Amino acid sequence: MQRWPPIPSSRVWISLVLAVLSLIGAGWLIVRLATRLTGAPEQWPIDGWLFGEAVLALGLIILAVILLYRFGAALTLRYSLDRNGLYVSWIGSRAIIPLNMIDRIEQGALAIGDWRTAFASIGYYHGRVKALDGTIIHRFTTRPLAEALVIYAGQEAYAISPVDQETFVQELEQRRRLGAIQTLAPGVQVARFLVYDFWADPVIRQILLSTFVLNLLLFGVLAFIYPTLPAQIEWRGDQIGAAAELVPRVRIFFLPVAALIIALLNLAGGLIVYRRSPLAARLWQGFSLGVQIFFAIAAAAVLGS
Repeated sequence: MQRWPPIPSSRVWISLVLAVLSLIGAGWLIVRLATRLTGAPEQWPIDGWLFGEAVLALGLIILAVILLYRFGAALTLRYSLDRNGLYVSWIGSRAIIPLNMIDRIEQGALAIGDWRTAFASIGYYHGRVKALDGTIIHRFTTRPLAEALVIYAGQEAYAISPVDQETFVQELEQRRRLGAIQTLAPGVQVARFLVYDFWADPVIRQILLSTFVLNLLLFGVLAFIYPTLPAQIEWRGDQIGAAAELVPRVRIFFLPVAALIIALLNLAGGLIVYRRSPLAARLWQGFSLGVQIFFAIAAAAVLGS
């Protein structure tokens, strides 16, 4: 099997620089938060500004992880050829394009872009775009679509950018003339350790997004109203019918923290069982969403008492 690296691009290193800057910004915010959250929890200056800084730090960390993944994907991006197919590999994953399905090879294409297309171009050009003729193009390239090789296979196409494109095309055409000795199924074989199929499940993604937004919203509402709460709030014990007791107001955050912990545990369980039972993984995430709603109602009951 012959391999080609992609054409070198400074775009790869831009993703690393942005990731480092994001981590520096997140680190500065975390240090700032740590200096404010000293002493007893009852004395913490919790308010909307503190919540905003915490959300910004979390967002920068998530952004840094995404950028570092793209940096790693760009560094490991390779194109391979054998008698049966063209393969695009990165970080343990591989896209397979059977040679007998390839219709034609063209230099460049024009596609419809939006903000998601621009965001997916950080580090390297990846993700799906729609060409002006309606063809879906899967990008695996370090060059803009107009400068990439576009491999058309059936109703879809693949944009790549191997070094020495002329030699690559000659090798590909030679293998196509020889004919395949094995039938391949087109598609993407994802890295098992990243559990791509779990994250790509549309039902799970919608539930996870809803769970995350609800939990963040509960934290935010409590943080904004926290300065207006009395120093002691009524809190009922774990037993049904137990009398309320006065506790420091900071205990109100036990509710969103507990909801978050449950959601994280269910997320870990879903990642483990998804390949054996996608339905079970979805049900676990659905339970997490229900927990967020339950604890939001519980918080409203505590505040209203």
